[in-house]
Amino acid sequence: MKPIKLSMTAFGPYQTKEVIDFTKLHEHGIFVVSGATGAGKTTIFDAISFALYDSGSGEDREKSLFLRSDFADETIDTEVELEFEVRGRLYRIWRKFGQDGSSAKREFYEITGGIEVPAVEKFQVKLIQAKVEELIGLTYSQFNQIVMLPQGEFQKLLTSESKHKEEIFRKIFKTERFTKMVELLREKKKSAEKLYDQSIMQQDHTIHEIISRLPNRDSELFSEINQDVINLYQVKQALLNEQQYYEEHCKTLKGQYEKSKLQLQQLNETFSEQKLLNERIEKYLLRKTRLAELLQQEQTMQSEKQRLELAKKANQIEPLEREHEKVKLQFERAEIALQHAKKDFEKAKSQLQNAMKFYDEQKQHEPLLDEYSKSISQLEQLLPIYQSIDEQRKSVLKIEENQNNAKQLFEKLQKEDITLKEQQQKQRIIINELEEKVATYQETFEAHAMLTKKIELAREILKLQSSEVALTKTLAEKQQIANLAQERLQKLEQQIRSNHAAFLATSLHHGEACPVCGSTEHPAIHSSEALEVDDNELTALRRESDSAMQNFYQVSSKLEVEQAALNEKQQVLQQLGIEPSSLHEYEQQLSVLTNQLSMQKQQQAQLLMEKKNLEQILQSKEMLQGRIEKGQQYVSEIDKQYAQEKGKLEQSEKSLLPQFSTVQQVTEALTSLQQKYRHLKEAIQKALEALQNIQLEEKTCEVNYEHATKNLTEKQQESKIAQSAFESALLQEGFHIEAYKQALLSQQVQQQIQETLESYKQNVHTLTVQIAEEQQMLEGKELADLKAIEQQISLLNEQIEAQYSEVKLVHSYALQCGETLEKLEKSARQIEDYKEKLMQVEHVYDLIRGQNEAKISFERFAQIGYLEKVTQAANERLRVLSNGQYFLKSTGRKEGNAQSGLSIDVYDSNTGQTRDVKTLSGGEKFNASLSLALGMADVIQSVQGSVHIDTMFIDEGFGTLDEEALRRAIDILIDLQQTGRLIGVISHVAELKAAMPAILQVQKLKEGYSKTEIIIK
Repeated sequence: MKPIKLSMTAFGPYQTKEVIDFTKLHEHGIFVVSGATGAGKTTIFDAISFALYDSGSGEDREKSLFLRSDFADETIDTEVELEFEVRGRLYRIWRKFGQDGSSAKREFYEITGGIEVPAVEKFQVKLIQAKVEELIGLTYSQFNQIVMLPQGEFQKLLTSESKHKEEIFRKIFKTERFTKMVELLREKKKSAEKLYDQSIMQQDHTIHEIISRLPNRDSELFSEINQDVINLYQVKQALLNEQQYYEEHCKTLKGQYEKSKLQLQQLNETFSEQKLLNERIEKYLLRKTRLAELLQQEQTMQSEKQRLELAKKANQIEPLEREHEKVKLQFERAEIALQHAKKDFEKAKSQLQNAMKFYDEQKQHEPLLDEYSKSISQLEQLLPIYQSIDEQRKSVLKIEENQNNAKQLFEKLQKEDITLKEQQQKQRIIINELEEKVATYQETFEAHAMLTKKIELAREILKLQSSEVALTKTLAEKQQIANLAQERLQKLEQQIRSNHAAFLATSLHHGEACPVCGSTEHPAIHSSEALEVDDNELTALRRESDSAMQNFYQVSSKLEVEQAALNEKQQVLQQLGIEPSSLHEYEQQLSVLTNQLSMQKQQQAQLLMEKKNLEQILQSKEMLQGRIEKGQQYVSEIDKQYAQEKGKLEQSEKSLLPQFSTVQQVTEALTSLQQKYRHLKEAIQKALEALQNIQLEEKTCEVNYEHATKNLTEKQQESKIAQSAFESALLQEGFHIEAYKQALLSQQVQQQIQETLESYKQNVHTLTVQIAEEQQMLEGKELADLKAIEQQISLLNEQIEAQYSEVKLVHSYALQCGETLEKLEKSARQIEDYKEKLMQVEHVYDLIRGQNEAKISFERFAQIGYLEKVTQAANERLRVLSNGQYFLKSTGRKEGNAQSGLSIDVYDSNTGQTRDVKTLSGGEKFNASLSLALGMADVIQSVQGSVHIDTMFIDEGFGTLDEEALRRAIDILIDLQQTGRLIGVISHVAELKAAMPAILQVQKLKEGYSKTEIIIK
């Protein structure tokens, strides 16, 4: 990623829109960002980071809320826009803060041939974030660690503990997937433990379930189950014995059951034979009784037979009776119809006379229709004229209303003009007073900044002096401890040497060579007594001595660093003429200046607001003047228009008729005549239609009356013929009318009587034949007693059911034994399988999470590999920066009880010793940190092949370097620039600014906000 152009609006110390064109710096490749403290140098890096990742640079500046400019007007939105290039393709990204209830906004485009095309489907935070990371190839954490090195933060990787380095490497190299592996294995371990515990519980449950499934008896099985410690093998063997017992017992019970079933079968056969005989005897007796009952009904059956014959004769006469009744009913209806027809005919005659009279009356009003028609025509011709005059009247009234409104508005505008002139005079007085008050703001600000710097330096000197005294005291204590430890160690080592000499002395003889010096003469043989020396004590003393010396060297090194810093600060104090003893006086002066500066800042803000108010007043006055001129012109025009329209109206009103003064009167008269004409015409038409309808109805009634008279005569003749035929039939069959009525029966009743007679005859014949046949077969047979046999069968059934239940129960016990054996075998196999899987998972889980001999997790192991690559790449540049003195080493040094592996030590080629990087001086730490950051960038580019780092920004740190170290650091940066990278450095160091071909100057104005300028040398 290489920046092309950066635009900042109301961002940090930049009040309005500030644009930085990085293309002016591309040809030089390296530049320095220079400016006063607090001017907004780091804010430029914040803007680039915010545009790309919606966050500021560094942990302390991540929240974009703090990047809103305090100098900007409330109406101006805080915006950042960045144009940048990635692998030859151009992009533009824009972001706006969400403030005062408004939501944040963002845009992301790819620019191709001058045309902007959205780089994402929707301008959503997640989509833009993902696209930026895809294009640049770096996350926000990676970007801040290898592209944008924030002020004071890129040293954290060098000096932080292994735990903090782990977090940094996790974000940069995305090793969190290994942590997820640990979580996954933990879940698998829990799952395996759960399955293993469940299988053991299932086995215990299966064993204890035997008590509820099998009857408790004095056997080997229940003896084993009731033991405190259950032996699974013995339980299985006892179960097998129990199963054999129940199988043999079941076989015995089955034999008894089959024998009882045979006895029951024989008894059931005897019972069936006796029951069949009893049923035949009972049926024979029942039939004899039934035959006697039927013979008693013979007289009744004869009466029913006679009744049936009379009914058949009466049925032959019934059609003639129905015909007589039908004709008689028709005659009665004809009489009624004749009466109705006569009445309707007379009514129709009367209605016809009335209708003719009403029609003649309406016909007499017909001449009025012509008069109404002529009047309506005249009024319709007058109506348009009156409507036109009415529109003129409305127009004149509207113009008169507008005339009054215009005059009122014009008077109101004149009053507003007077008010604005007064406000303008007051506002100018306020602005002049505020300008006089803030004239000394820049002098106050510079004095405040200088005094703040003096106080900070004085406080640092006092702190360093206090620290020097404490370290000097600590150094003396550490030296005393180290000397004591050395003395004790030397005494013990001297004793060891004395013991060795005593041992050698015991083997020395005159004339024999000494094993140490080879001499054959021994003038002074060691005669001291040898004392026993504990090897553990010697080892402990050596460790104690080494530790004491290391502590002494660490304190000594720290003291030298503090003294060097103190000397440097004291030189600065002498140059500035600062007395640390005057700190209290400086603080009082600072408090006064702070209050004065705060007051002037408020006055500046008020001045800006008052100027803005004056500008608004002037704009309002200018706009009002234009409105006044237009208002005056409008009043003049509307007066002229009113006079013209008023004259036209007066001329038109002269043509009006005296009886009508308004269009409403004409309309009402016309409507009244039209209604009268319509009502009269409708009344004549209705009278004619009513007359025609009544004439038609009178003719219809006359025809109906004649038809009814004829029909009555015909029906009277038919009634007489039907009555004669019915009376002749009754006489012929010998019936009088009452006997005929009694003899009549319906066809259904006749059918029932016929069926009853036939059924009676058939039943008597059938019973007679059956009784004769069975009397011979049952001769000498009697009813048997079946209750005794049924009682025997019932007792035997209960016995069989009890035997069957016992067989099933014993058989189920045998099956339960077999099933329990299978469950125990299965649970034993499961326990072994789950145990083996659990041991495998536990082994892998402990190995991955660091519970191993090396005490290193799998994630830490992977990070160690990355750290070794980073330190190897970093040493290529640290070798140059330290003139070959220092090399970084990734060690497994332990840090308390935490996991080891990510510690960084420095090897000093001058002393041949390896020590903690924290013992480096400030400048040495900066060089090591810069080398580590550049090495990190190299490794990330090699690990992620799609990442190409074209830009690097470094914030501060060069002030801790001496002249030679600064020169070597500049050489390193120039080497980086020659690889095609754009290098930007924030620094106050004059030598660094002098060595750079281009400067991005940030200037803080007297109003408090800043401006930028690119200076090319």
